[in-house]
Amino acid sequence: MGELKSAREIALEKAKKLGDLSPEERRRQKEKEHLQIARTLADKYFAHPDAKLLTGELAKHDGQERDSITRLLIRQLVDAIDISGTRAQQAMDGILSLGQNSAIKDTVARIKDVLQEYQLAQAREREDVEKAGREILHQMRIAGSAISRINIRAKQEWQKRLEKIATPYKETLKSLKKLLTEVTLSNTRSP
Repeated sequence: MGELKSAREIALEKAKKLGDLSPEERRRQKEKEHLQIARTLADKYFAHPDAKLLTGELAKHDGQERDSITRLLIRQLVDAIDISGTRAQQAMDGILSLGQNSAIKDTVARIKDVLQEYQLAQAREREDVEKAGREILHQMRIAGSAISRINIRAKQEWQKRLEKIATPYKETLKSLKKLLTEVTLSNTRSP
């Protein structure tokens, strides 16, 4: 049985097999290697959220390599922030562990506010849709124990209402994610 190799070791072996590369090819190869490291690190972090994991792994790299991996990692973490909010908090915590200044903290706080507002708006709309669904069933003389909970995703009209609610929040979140990427990356550049 073979020995397990890290993404970096595999990338280095591939680079050796390719022989001499032009400076541009070498740069692209390094970028691919760094992207793989950043993806692996992000996956590990989401599986076991611990800020020390991020900083510890990044500390294993020096100078420009660390900066490149950090930039790519930040992009991975920012991309994980979405309107559903499933991994958003973990991603924001990871970003904050990589660097903090008032702009980063403010942007993260604004993202949290948008996600919370969306969750509240979605809950209100869901309640309204369920109420309308119960009313329809009541008019059809279906009531009582025959109804446990209305599946609001079952009717396309209801799904459209929920998507309509999400649209402005998605747009706001998109612009805040762009801002977060910019302020975080500007905070992590080497002097």
